[in-house]
Amino acid sequence: MATQDERRRMLRSGLALVAAGAMAPLRRARAAPSYAATIAAMRDARAVETRVSQQYFAYGRKASADGYKGVAYLFTAFASSEQVHAANFGKVLADLGAALPPLPAFAGPVGTTRENLIAAAKGEAESIEDLYPKMLERIRPEGHEEAMRFVNFAWSSERQHHDKIKQIRRYSPTMFELVARHIDAKTGAYFVCQACGSTLNAVPAQSCPVCQAAPKSYRRVEPPA
Repeated sequence: MATQDERRRMLRSGLALVAAGAMAPLRRARAAPSYAATIAAMRDARAVETRVSQQYFAYGRKASADGYKGVAYLFTAFASSEQVHAANFGKVLADLGAALPPLPAFAGPVGTTRENLIAAAKGEAESIEDLYPKMLERIRPEGHEEAMRFVNFAWSSERQHHDKIKQIRRYSPTMFELVARHIDAKTGAYFVCQACGSTLNAVPAQSCPVCQAAPKSYRRVEPPA
């Protein structure tokens, strides 16, 4: 039979084990990385990309109604790319257990096709030169690899058309009809990578130049009716 001192030692040992077990989840929680800035950035990015996608679809319908078929198709292709970006940012939020709040539908305004093309080119340039670089700086300290990868995908896919965007911004204000008809004449087909949003005029032979996904990841964008 255990002595009184032995019983006290056993009791203290048992209490210590219970305390250690109770503290383990707390220690794990403290050790888990915090992604507060990443979650906030992904929510902002998802909202922006969703709004821009809806905006471009609306611009495409307007351009189609105005008879600018190539411009309409360009808007629709870019809208499809933005959808991929928004979905990727949503995946990060879901993986982090963050809520995906419903986003309001785009309610305008929709201007003339000339105004819409100038506005879209300005927005794309700002995304390339300002939005995505700052977003990477914002989330890099927390080191969430997938979030950084998806931001880089979005940034790289939009940089694919940087030269075209600069030309549109330069010439559309004064020579819109010439720019629009040039786009109409040069437009073939658009294909968007469903993994990263890369937008090309043909499916790559080997792999996506942005994310290295297989060619089968590309889907043809249907031009607006």
